[in-house]
Amino acid sequence: MQHTILLIDDDPDFVEATQLLLEANDYRIITAGNGQEGFQKVKKESPNLIILDMMMTYKTEGAETAKAITMDAAVKDIPIIMITGARKEFSFPFELKPNQPGLPVKVILEKPVDPENLLKTVALYIEKRGDEPVKKQIDVKNLINKWKNKEGNLIMILHELQNHYGYIPRDVAFNLTRDLEIPLARIYEVISFYHYFQLEPPGKHIISVCMGTACYLKGAPQLFKEIKDILNIEEGETTKDGLFQLKGVRCLGCCGLAPVIMIDDKIYGNLKSGDLMEIISKYSNEAETTAKGGAVK
Repeated sequence: MQHTILLIDDDPDFVEATQLLLEANDYRIITAGNGQEGFQKVKKESPNLIILDMMMTYKTEGAETAKAITMDAAVKDIPIIMITGARKEFSFPFELKPNQPGLPVKVILEKPVDPENLLKTVALYIEKRGDEPVKKQIDVKNLINKWKNKEGNLIMILHELQNHYGYIPRDVAFNLTRDLEIPLARIYEVISFYHYFQLEPPGKHIISVCMGTACYLKGAPQLFKEIKDILNIEEGETTKDGLFQLKGVRCLGCCGLAPVIMIDDKIYGNLKSGDLMEIISKYSNEAETTAKGGAVK
């Protein structure tokens, strides 16, 4: 699986040499000669990695380009390697070190760049990010090719993405708007209109609280509130650890056991307020045991 690297630098000799080096190691290279062009190509191509020169048209252009990239939700997670030969020659309004608000890049390499060091650094951040972004781009392109000549193709593509991922990932939506040439606002309009589509990944365990008439009259609203307080989430949300997602449902068909909740496919009935913590803790403890490599009994 070939990874794409965007090289943003105004030095044609450096660009040519670096492009040859990286292409020889099976990377696909896109180039840009300044920050503005580079930012547009980041948006258009969604590369796996960016190599960015610090000084181009002006001495802080690289830093401002890096900040613009990391402030854009569509491309903010793409790692940036900064290249500079100006660390000792010029003063800057910020310290030249990575991972800071003034310079949101992963690493800074000095010019002239050692080829072996560059290759190791590129491989490190490509590996850290993994193949998932590339796979998502391929998924979107395959679906577009499948549905491109059919009416209502956006809905069908979104349905397949929802079935595949369990939700519509943000970066997939951005890939879709670019490749279909449909405004992002239109895509989110469709996603928000149909309740089937979700924008957040589902929790590992789905807690469904029955709000049917029998359960409602026997205290379901109070149970719902207590679960919200225990998990510190609202209806439809997922806990920060991804373990639980909370939903309200019209009826679970267990009126004789009211009030009822269902976790995944297991029903818990005749519930009282004090029962919930023990039930939820069971799933939390199982997840903790599994994470530590123990057996769940």
